[in-house]
Amino acid sequence: MMSERDSEERLFEEARSGKLSRRDLLKRALMLGMSPAVASFLAACAVPTTEAPASGEEPAVDSAPSGPRAGGSSVWAAESDPVSLNPITNSNFSSTQGFEHCYESLVAYDSDLNLVPALAESWETPDETTYIFNLRRGVKWHDGSDFTAEDVKYTFDIVLDPEGPAIWRNNFDAVTSVEIIDDHTVKFTTSAPFPPLLGAFAILRSSAIIKKGAMEETNLDNEINGTGPYKLIRYVPQDVIELERNPDYWGAPLPYLDSVSFKILTEEDARVAGLRAGSIDYALLTPLGEQRLRNEENLTVMSGPRVFLYVFIFNMLREPWSDVRVRQAISLAVNRDELIEKTLFGTGSIAGPMPTGFGDWYVPTDELREKWYTPDLERARQLLSEAGVPDGQEMDLLVAPFGGSDFYTNAAVVLKDQLAQIGIVVNIRQVEVGVFVQDASPDGNWNYDMNINAFSPRHDPDGFLWARFYSENTFAVGYSNERVDELLLEARTTIDQAQRKALYDEAQRILLDEAPMLWVGSDNIIEATQNYVKDYTQSPFTRRDWGLKHTWLDT
Repeated sequence: MMSERDSEERLFEEARSGKLSRRDLLKRALMLGMSPAVASFLAACAVPTTEAPASGEEPAVDSAPSGPRAGGSSVWAAESDPVSLNPITNSNFSSTQGFEHCYESLVAYDSDLNLVPALAESWETPDETTYIFNLRRGVKWHDGSDFTAEDVKYTFDIVLDPEGPAIWRNNFDAVTSVEIIDDHTVKFTTSAPFPPLLGAFAILRSSAIIKKGAMEETNLDNEINGTGPYKLIRYVPQDVIELERNPDYWGAPLPYLDSVSFKILTEEDARVAGLRAGSIDYALLTPLGEQRLRNEENLTVMSGPRVFLYVFIFNMLREPWSDVRVRQAISLAVNRDELIEKTLFGTGSIAGPMPTGFGDWYVPTDELREKWYTPDLERARQLLSEAGVPDGQEMDLLVAPFGGSDFYTNAAVVLKDQLAQIGIVVNIRQVEVGVFVQDASPDGNWNYDMNINAFSPRHDPDGFLWARFYSENTFAVGYSNERVDELLLEARTTIDQAQRKALYDEAQRILLDEAPMLWVGSDNIIEATQNYVKDYTQSPFTRRDWGLKHTWLDT
């Protein structure tokens, strides 16, 4: 890790040597917290990176690059703080976005969400329960040491430990053993056929490979020793994540940028202002932000479907939310179209237990409206009466501003108004993300009646349903249905896609009937870059690792 003073001294050295352009020096200086005056002075004093032509010679004229140009520094906005950079214990998606440029797993996603080799250059499945991974040779950790099969086994021994710290252990609970065959070969064995496995590696949820001994020897919350295209220079909570190019990256010539800083800007006003001023090169936007920047000639604004699912989650360990009639009544009182119109500015679409557009796994929207999503206040009041719920029943609604989005706060207000129509009094409890993560977890003893959340990308239908609705899993939070357990267990061990779909279809329809949570819908991913940012590719998973790795600056 590099101290702030070390970073400043390094920057002054680069200014003297001419390694950075004036524009890059200005951005880097501002990111280090220097005053604008000092930053401007430093940039003005920078040594030119090209020599003046000899007397009588015509000055050289740079031609436009025919392909990616290496070098340069870029400042990107991060819309939320990672809280922790620990790839094993993280539970919030912003943490994954914070470390995904530095860590890797055996398998990765490309820009089209195809599974491609990463730290494993190939794999084979001699039978339905055996996966043999052939690891890349010559891969180095950021500290210069060699990556081997020992690191893979060390990582997954932690992940598979039922008493261990891995938050996303459910993604791998079908794995029964991890064996080292040699330094560059490792074997995973599963208890049954397990089609979600490769995607579980690629999603980087408790699946990034860490160096042997890292849990004991490193503060993984704010230090990284990975194998990825970028190395962590420093992480200052609520402020900045600074990365520099890994010169020993196995995927050379990637990445192209020398350095990238993620400035943590939770307020969209700050991100919009930074894009307009040119002080940041990239930002995630809401639909309102997109409207505000629509006519900016210096910016490229991109929009596309996102695998993101907004939900209201009941705590079914508490009464009266454990009563299916109460949950059904609340679902009947919720007007999802109004929620989408007022919170997502009409850009989203309703969805069930799997987001619309997630392959063909989702329940069609026409069926959702016809059977479950048409508000019926009279029937809702009747169900509450049958359940013995008094008029004025209070509900503690836990809310946090994830991703700097106004959705969560706005949705809380809309829900409060809608449930008031059936006599439910919603008490909105807005907290910081760290408090939310604690309260909405077993460590916080599930401290809520309902919380507003979003299911960030999952690798497989199993990822959306297994952890939350299989009754023996921790995050089921009181939900139990024997038939759903049977369906989810069979679906995650079935290879045939048509059979899997039939099983998941039945499970989703039971869940919609019993309403262990209220699914709202999915939205679009909207991002803006400066026009000189080239070859950045959007991901429906809101993942920036592939895009950033291929990005270069045409300046």
